[in-house]
Amino acid sequence: MMDQDFLSQIPWHYAIIDEAQRLKNPSSVLFNVLKDHYIMPRRLLMTGTPIQNNLSELWSLMHFCMPVVFGTLDQFLFTFKDIGELTSEVHNPRAKEQLKILKGLLGAFMLRRTKSKLVESGNLVLPLLTETTMLVPLTSLQKKVYMSILRKELPKLLALCSGASNHQSLQNIVVQLRKACSHPYLFPGIEPEPFEEGEHLIQACGKLLILDQLLQKLYSSGHRVLLFAQMTHTLDILQDFLELRKYSYERLDGSVRAEERFAAIRSFSSSSANMALNSDPDNPGAFVFMISTRAGGVGLNLVAADTVIFYEQDWNPQVDKQALQRAHRIGQLNHVLCINLVTEHTVEEVIMRRAEKKLRLSLNVIGENVVDHKENEATGVGISDLKSIIFGLHMFDPTEMNDRKHGDISVQELNAMAEKVIAMRDEQNSDKDDRKLEVNARNLLKGHEDTEVSGALSCDLGLDEASYLSWVKNFEEVSKTSCDTMLDSRSRRSSDEDKSSKIESAKKKAEEKKLSKWKSVGYHSLTVDDPICPQDGDIISAAGSVHFVHGDCTAPSNVSLSEPAMVFSCVDTSGRWGHGGMFDSLTRLSTSIGYAYEWASENEDLHLGDLHLIKLEDGHDEQNMDTNTVKWVALAVVQSYNPRRKVPRSDISLLHLEKCLAKTAFSAAQNSASIHMPRIGYQDGSERSEWYTIERLLRKYASIYNINIYVYYYRRVRQDSGLR
Repeated sequence: MMDQDFLSQIPWHYAIIDEAQRLKNPSSVLFNVLKDHYIMPRRLLMTGTPIQNNLSELWSLMHFCMPVVFGTLDQFLFTFKDIGELTSEVHNPRAKEQLKILKGLLGAFMLRRTKSKLVESGNLVLPLLTETTMLVPLTSLQKKVYMSILRKELPKLLALCSGASNHQSLQNIVVQLRKACSHPYLFPGIEPEPFEEGEHLIQACGKLLILDQLLQKLYSSGHRVLLFAQMTHTLDILQDFLELRKYSYERLDGSVRAEERFAAIRSFSSSSANMALNSDPDNPGAFVFMISTRAGGVGLNLVAADTVIFYEQDWNPQVDKQALQRAHRIGQLNHVLCINLVTEHTVEEVIMRRAEKKLRLSLNVIGENVVDHKENEATGVGISDLKSIIFGLHMFDPTEMNDRKHGDISVQELNAMAEKVIAMRDEQNSDKDDRKLEVNARNLLKGHEDTEVSGALSCDLGLDEASYLSWVKNFEEVSKTSCDTMLDSRSRRSSDEDKSSKIESAKKKAEEKKLSKWKSVGYHSLTVDDPICPQDGDIISAAGSVHFVHGDCTAPSNVSLSEPAMVFSCVDTSGRWGHGGMFDSLTRLSTSIGYAYEWASENEDLHLGDLHLIKLEDGHDEQNMDTNTVKWVALAVVQSYNPRRKVPRSDISLLHLEKCLAKTAFSAAQNSASIHMPRIGYQDGSERSEWYTIERLLRKYASIYNINIYVYYYRRVRQDSGLR
């Protein structure tokens, strides 16, 4: 694409396009550039997924190769319109006839080279693959969050009955419900404060509870793990979990630079199978390789791992299948165990069932055999997405959402599930074929064996209108009861507010006296008042974000390109402006910063928890006058100073730091600005828990006020080599 102007001038005789699934969208830039600007009379497409979601994508690839044979999309879909529903209407003779015609047509243009055929012919030797889906229950906290989301979206749920809800509103509900299934801490305000590392991180989520059991057993038996997730915030929580358990790991997501990406892969692939803890500096071998599915699902060779765990599933099942091939490929010597963690009776199970349908569509059209009737009945998915999103809610009693005992997960259940899944690797499989199984704690406790996916696993995804409406009405009644209880508790607080009014009156008189004194000397305070938190219901949408970058936070022009900048810096109560480090950087911005700080001290306006917001003059930086120069500097008073102490300056007070962060975030939101700050409170591994708390606070207020916060790692210049 970058060399299009040059390369398109050459009349190519033959074009070979790898990873051709990138052409599945005929409206994409790549598709139209190659079709309209390049001379390529002969074209060969190479892809492992010629059909991913629907027949339109297959047409796009075939039309690109042979536009004369494969005409318009409307013609193609009209001719083969019954094939897409073959999995739910297997007895339709017209669909079978269309399928036969399409297979014959594709046979003239498509050469399939699958692993299974190569293994059967003896040209490829691969170890066995066992795929297991673990259906995990929700914890009590997850249940409350899940129901809180539904309560907030109740008007949209009611609108589904009349068909008034649009696709975008449904998509938003699905995303929020998926986050609740992955971990409740993905929502701001859910993690208990003060933010501290501990077992609460694991106990809050059913998936993390079972993952903890799995990794303990895999680690002790010498296996290595690929851990896939969809969201980078989920990877953040998984990283905190691995740090808590002191497992060594590598991480790869879309934010990782190319050189760091290759270094992580080399480190994981070259290290021995004997894993080491992070505390052992002599053995850098990683036990877990964390990857976001979209960033690392294609093109990587990670056969050093023999266990693949999908913490979250992709909407497109082909993406997960390609991600699995990172471990189950040429070079793998061990039996590969793939574990899908799915929260049962939730939207995640709907996604899984729909993924099975997509895979069967691909098998029917591209594969050799039509799936038999029993398989189709077992995995049939309702036609309406609007109804299938409510799957499992009729089994999810809304009256139990406040019952703490209900839904608690037994450690015995989790341990039994983990032992069963780990043992599958060692079980002898008589037919030597890859297997797909499902496991849940309920069946194990009843003494049932794991269930083959191709068996008659019965789940009715298509709820009728009456059942759906009945459930929503019941949920509406429960929600009203909860709201009445909350109102009663608020009324009881009113008496306490009356008592506090007298205290506020005394404070007001003292404030008036102080302002009178400041007026006499011409002093004007730059402190920021306590912010007003936005009230957006039960769950605050995580719209803001925290970014970790390299550079100087007082020169943010290379990072934030569309908004003014507010620099955040910590100071103490001494009232003396220092030298070096941030002091010099801020002085270079403006000498008024140090002057404002010292004058505040002279007027006794420097207290722990105060935030002094200094607005810089427009001409303070004449060489850089773009919109994203520093407009404000926020000085947070978070350290006390006492010259009589052995160490005069105290450590950073996390309590006052949070107060200042809240004020800064509120001020940034009021001015549509981003916050830029150095990394604070974390110098080495001994203070990791302190940084854990600070990072959580940053994410909390970035989400509440919908702002961007940039945390800078400062690169010092080496004096010996001149290298950074």
